[in-house]
Amino acid sequence: MASKSRTNKNTFLPSGVFATSREDDLMKLTRSILLACAIGLSAGAAQPAAAQEEPFYHGKTVTILVGFGPGGGYDLFARLLSKHLPEHIPGAPTIVVENMGAAGGLPAANRVYAVAPKDGTVIASVNASLIVYDLVGGSAAEYDAKKLQWLGSGTNSNNSILTWHTSGVKTIEDAQKTEIPVGASGPASTSYIYPALANAVIGTKFKIINGYKGSNSLDLALESGEISGRSGANLNSLFARNADWVKDKKINFLVQIGYERDPALPDVPVLGELVSDPEDKQIVDLITLSTAFGYNYWVAPEVPADRVETLQKAFDETFADPDFVADAEKAGFEVRAQSGKDLQKRMSDVSNLSDKVIARTREILSIQ
Repeated sequence: MASKSRTNKNTFLPSGVFATSREDDLMKLTRSILLACAIGLSAGAAQPAAAQEEPFYHGKTVTILVGFGPGGGYDLFARLLSKHLPEHIPGAPTIVVENMGAAGGLPAANRVYAVAPKDGTVIASVNASLIVYDLVGGSAAEYDAKKLQWLGSGTNSNNSILTWHTSGVKTIEDAQKTEIPVGASGPASTSYIYPALANAVIGTKFKIINGYKGSNSLDLALESGEISGRSGANLNSLFARNADWVKDKKINFLVQIGYERDPALPDVPVLGELVSDPEDKQIVDLITLSTAFGYNYWVAPEVPADRVETLQKAFDETFADPDFVADAEKAGFEVRAQSGKDLQKRMSDVSNLSDKVIARTREILSIQ
């Protein structure tokens, strides 16, 4: 009996069919493996890219350090800004306002420039009189005003020297005849600088008393009769915070600090109008610079350029935001925006001062 031969199950397939099917299966398998690898590699590559593209400010807290106590114009305006600014910064960071109200904002300026992080998470909001203080060689300045990186200014306004209605001094001519006490927060503050300047260039007799911690304490001292006058409150802020003072004629505006008269006070002269000496006029113009900068914001020179640009753009957009403008107007502020680049140009215009002007300014302001 012949033995039964073992039969290959593929014997009955047409020639070549088995080989072709096997090759197709292998090719399909290979394609599947390659596709899976490609997807895996793509996903792996996408993760670092997404991380790199995530905005720097995502999840961050940004601090606006205000060089005045709570309740003043700088403080109120910064708090309005903190409400609207996040939506214009990629990453929508949390923004908080911190107050450091002493010595006219000098400690706050020093802190932002020399101590605080230099990554764009700390922004200064201090009086622009500190620019002048540094330019004329103020020894307590730990910052270089020429190196500040400006983000913008939300409003600017004339300043003034004013007296309480019971002081007996109602005009600038009265102040040239009668000595009265005026309060100030420190030698680098406008509350000190403006009356000291008036004493030097037009012969007023303001007795300056330092040591008050910002606008609120000065206002309380004025209302209580502890002092008879004050300066350092720009008109925009004053009209917002103390509208009743103006409405009820509780104060007398003696002189404005600005380049031209504010339309709200057409009969009150600006200090420059009363000065005849050419050198003194130059000094008045220099010190008046702070009114042009208004509620300004800057960061330290080490903050990376791309973050400065991000913040400059965000400030520009916020100042143009109808919701911000409406909120500012409700609070009594008129938005008069200037870009960071505008402020930088103003700085370059005043950076080169003669030794004579510097010496005279230092003398007037008792700068050591």
